[in-house]
Amino acid sequence: MKRFAALLLAFGLVTAPAALAQNWMNQFSPGQARDSREQGRTVPLSQVFQTLKSQYGGYQLGADMIRRGDGTAVYEIDWITGDGRKAHFVVDAQSGQILDRRGV
Repeated sequence: MKRFAALLLAFGLVTAPAALAQNWMNQFSPGQARDSREQGRTVPLSQVFQTLKSQYGGYQLGADMIRRGDGTAVYEIDWITGDGRKAHFVVDAQSGQILDRRGV
């Protein structure tokens, strides 16, 4: 059993940095995000925050704009709801539509 646990730990240590690096490489820089918003390709993040606040209450903990493999952009947002639960939202950056929500 200890060998199995050690194997799982080793696997996690090997694969986690690659997964984190891939996500980081697809992350928009602040300048790229601003340019995208100014050119009308994405909705302002503040608009998404207003939508989430009206539906769930609370406030944002963090947010990133990520480029998916198909070229679309999404906002990944960590949120604290009005009743104190932590939630994670994936929002289409072009339309502002919530695509996925966890923890709500």
